[in-house]
Amino acid sequence: MINYLEKLVIAFSPAFSRKATFGWFVITLIGFIMRTDTYGVSSIVRVLYLNPVAYHALLHFFHSSAWNINTTLQYWWKWIIHQQFEHTVNQRIVLTGDHTKNAKDGRKIPKVETLHQDSETASKPSYFRGHHWACIGLVINRNDKFFSTPLWTEIHQNDWEEKRSTRIVSKALEITKTIKKKGYLLLDAFFSVGPVFQLARNTEGENIHIVTRAKKNSTAYLPAAINKKGKRGPKPKYGKKLKLMELFDSKINFAVCNADVYGASEKISYLVLDLMWKPIKGLLRFILIESSHGRIILMTTDFSLTAQTALHLYCKRASIETLFNSLKNLLGGLGYHFWSKYLKPASRRPAKKGTPVPISSNPHKTTITLNAIEKFVTVQIIALGILQLIAFRFSTEVIKKANCFMRTPPRDIPSEFMTKIALINIFNNNFAGFAKNMITALITEKRNNPLKSTFFEKVA
Repeated sequence: MINYLEKLVIAFSPAFSRKATFGWFVITLIGFIMRTDTYGVSSIVRVLYLNPVAYHALLHFFHSSAWNINTTLQYWWKWIIHQQFEHTVNQRIVLTGDHTKNAKDGRKIPKVETLHQDSETASKPSYFRGHHWACIGLVINRNDKFFSTPLWTEIHQNDWEEKRSTRIVSKALEITKTIKKKGYLLLDAFFSVGPVFQLARNTEGENIHIVTRAKKNSTAYLPAAINKKGKRGPKPKYGKKLKLMELFDSKINFAVCNADVYGASEKISYLVLDLMWKPIKGLLRFILIESSHGRIILMTTDFSLTAQTALHLYCKRASIETLFNSLKNLLGGLGYHFWSKYLKPASRRPAKKGTPVPISSNPHKTTITLNAIEKFVTVQIIALGILQLIAFRFSTEVIKKANCFMRTPPRDIPSEFMTKIALINIFNNNFAGFAKNMITALITEKRNNPLKSTFFEKVA
């Protein structure tokens, strides 16, 4: 297990222009996996028993120009795809995309905005200050156990409007081009807007097909009838208008079949229609489905997609919600505390729309602080992905090494939580027994002399 982890972290080394920066990356990654509290960078110093001087070195690591997010993530994408755990449908990988909002009370944290809570959770007030994060995950599968492995994350702003929805699609296209695989992108009803489908339709080779839920008030049109010969006037673009939710109560006969709905097989009734949609001035496939979970309308750019496959795909979209839960509550991935002394303090009260944003006396330095926040979360999503890959590849060893009480023990594939406990136990034993491996040796050296490292010289 440790040998696999070493190979994984070494695969990231070309992304860092300095060996010392790569060394701090390894320490940060292991620290995030092992830490038992979520109080920012200082928790890494505590859990690894580093010299307190290392705290400032860790801060410098996140502000360093010796590495950037895009290059690092490209190595992460290539490593994941080589593990061959990706869930494929119609020879396409399955990507999930969504937003999550994170409350932040700091008055000098860059890009903190007034956010409106529009999800079903009651953990946040209606309006609060914080960051709006976007995320893309890859659905991986082994023995019918599914994870959404995070591939990319970024802070989005409220005033982006159209860009907030299309940014995830454009990044998904970049991911598929990098790993040279076509895919499905699963999204919720927020993304059932024209620019999202227009961007997917305009790509060469149909690298990405969108599958999303339509809004309840969605309308579409039958294809226009052909004009009779000799009839004057322009050719009609649209036929009869259809209110899609009303079709469930119409006299149209729905087909019936068995389908997989969130892991359980049941009978569903469905209707597949290829209709004109005004926001893109073209055809889309609409799939109306009624199951024990209620009525749902799915929209897709893939005209070969069946109702059973579309429903199977959309049910896998929920895995990104589990991703957010693990990132926030298991790893504390959004528990960052970076702030800029050059930024004018903002009010902690939710601001009205149009309120001027705080001004920075040094925009360049404030941008570096914002990048440090995104780098912090980027290392966290890599740590979460590592836990998922190790859970799949070393499931038996993880269950044995975790040696912890579980009210509901796993049948075969352990959770990220159990994998985290297993790695903590293994590393603690390695430190106590002076194990000779790269990660343990590097951390041991940093405990003694955090600012001057000869580790990589000895390796060479």
